[in-house]
Amino acid sequence: MKNIILNKEKILLKNNFLYLKNKYFCNIKIPKFIIIYFYKNNILINSNYFNKTIENSFFKIVNNLLIGINIYWQIEIFVSGIGYKIYLEKNKIFLNLGFSKPKFILIPNYIKIDLKKEKIILKSVFKDKLGSFSFKILKSKKFDPYKKKGLYLEKKILFKKSSKKKQ
Repeated sequence: MKNIILNKEKILLKNNFLYLKNKYFCNIKIPKFIIIYFYKNNILINSNYFNKTIENSFFKIVNNLLIGINIYWQIEIFVSGIGYKIYLEKNKIFLNLGFSKPKFILIPNYIKIDLKKEKIILKSVFKDKLGSFSFKILKSKKFDPYKKKGLYLEKKILFKKSSKKKQ
């Protein structure tokens, strides 16, 4: 049984969904094997299934969402390359990365994007959905460490491989 302590968050359970109504109206689908109890200022998460992996993953999702409501989750993607441009139009991000046509990706309503000169800053309440969206952007142009061109994350370090044969 996992325990989450609530501070000032308002929670609603309805039709197998857990709704958090603080700054945003966030919802999470509750899996079949999870049972949720409310006790004063606590949420108790229990699994009626012998395998505890479902309980642990649901606990982490809810915990990350409660952290994300107070402080946004943030990912910075760096753009390097001559002629690479990124611009926004309504709910689309256009990536002009040296191809014949610019690629565009639809932005979900739960992600906010700030564009700097050579930086894309993604902010969201959901940590897991933010990671999958950033991977979708990074997949559009792989970083080449030899030419130092492409899209990359700040924390990820890329090394060049030595291709000498040993005799």
